[in-house]
Amino acid sequence: MPEHNPPPSERSHTGRSTAAAVGNEGILDRAGALKLGAAAGIGALAAMASVARPAVAATPARARGRVGAAAVPLPGVLDLYINEGYAKMVDDSLVYQRGFGDKPTALRDAAPSLRIAPKVFTRNGALVESRTYPLDAVPPPGGTPLPAGPDAANPGQFLIRRNHWASFFPQRTIIAETGSTIRIRVFNRLARAHELTFSQAAHGRLDVTTGPIPPGGEGYLEFPAPYAGTYIYHDPTNAPVQRAMGLFGTLVVLNPEDAWRVAPGQAGFERQWLWVTHAVDTTWANIEAAGGSVDPEADPAVPRYFMLNDRSGYEALGHSPNRAINQAAHEESLVSGYPRQIDIREFGEDLVMGTIRAGQMVRMVNPGIANHQIHFHGNHLWTVRRNNVEWPREFGHVDDQGHVVIQQWEDVVELAPMDRKDCMIPMKRPPDATDQVWNNRTEDWKYPMHCHAEMSQTAAGGLYPGGLVAHWELKSPVIGA
Repeated sequence: MPEHNPPPSERSHTGRSTAAAVGNEGILDRAGALKLGAAAGIGALAAMASVARPAVAATPARARGRVGAAAVPLPGVLDLYINEGYAKMVDDSLVYQRGFGDKPTALRDAAPSLRIAPKVFTRNGALVESRTYPLDAVPPPGGTPLPAGPDAANPGQFLIRRNHWASFFPQRTIIAETGSTIRIRVFNRLARAHELTFSQAAHGRLDVTTGPIPPGGEGYLEFPAPYAGTYIYHDPTNAPVQRAMGLFGTLVVLNPEDAWRVAPGQAGFERQWLWVTHAVDTTWANIEAAGGSVDPEADPAVPRYFMLNDRSGYEALGHSPNRAINQAAHEESLVSGYPRQIDIREFGEDLVMGTIRAGQMVRMVNPGIANHQIHFHGNHLWTVRRNNVEWPREFGHVDDQGHVVIQQWEDVVELAPMDRKDCMIPMKRPPDATDQVWNNRTEDWKYPMHCHAEMSQTAAGGLYPGGLVAHWELKSPVIGA
């Protein structure tokens, strides 16, 4: 049965006893790790020019019953509307959320605009709406790159097309080519001041921001695309509350001349996947919906829904009754590929027969409020970067929080709030697959991914796998099967 959410006035806003495993904004300073060769990334962002346009006259209260006209578009400028509305969860509950949307919508809109479709800022000054990048590359059918053909020297494995396939990206994504200029107008349609900030550091240091935008006001940002990597845009107001309410998204910066690498001279990939995690706290949502203001110290977060690219449970797994949701999940979230002979540590190098010595890149981003522990079955992941800082191949160190900073295989990838990690999944024969089993496979091998943080599996009474889950597929020996 779908859960009935009573009006906020009928819900208690206090009395919850634990915030175990939920990230604390005050302990996320990772300056030590960011010192690791970070001059390029941090320096580029620090040099950005942010322009704050004077706000228009403030509207005294939000127009919940009506929708204002959208602004007249400007060439090369992305318009974001800070909207509110009720979003459907995996159990069909409607939960109050906010977001940076593509168009103005009202509170009771049946389909509120709380997330933007993916957009691309190009070097030539254009703004292109596209779910895939590179723009001129071939979208992989169903999300899975097809191989160039069988690998004769390694039966049951395949040769991989190099620098060929596009990658699908989820909603909330802004892609910027290096050398481009990012131009954004922000319209605040809510009753309180809000803000748009792009953050580099894991602890949420403000690098580029509109500053507070009053109700009915407008903000403007213009800055050069930073160093290639993954960034979070969000509203830092009363952090982390507004992020938890949905005011966040991801900026991915890529070099169009080397678009199949995570950064110039760094790890190469066949295609990449962007995984954005998010946790929804219904009590926080009800407080804000009623016009209150959440105090994270007095009412610690206890999330109820756990999202991967805004889907959870069977929707994240692509097994819902909705075919469009399932297709999008497979294209954007469910890692898949054909097995190949590789050494995952040899990034982007060609074997004699042309296969790429790399797997697929998974960019993991956590704008949310919960610590996650991303665990893959079948194969470990090789972590290469954290918060746009390349981890060394040797002579690593232990950071000020006790983490080993060196490229390594990881069984569980820790992802704290505001963290970003780039990991390679090898797309190779699992190490525990015996010859008899491997040589006789006739279908795709599907392996689960789930979060090892217990709360994402026991929320809402333990209806696992209703939380943060996905899977990855090693394709069968029959191409296109």
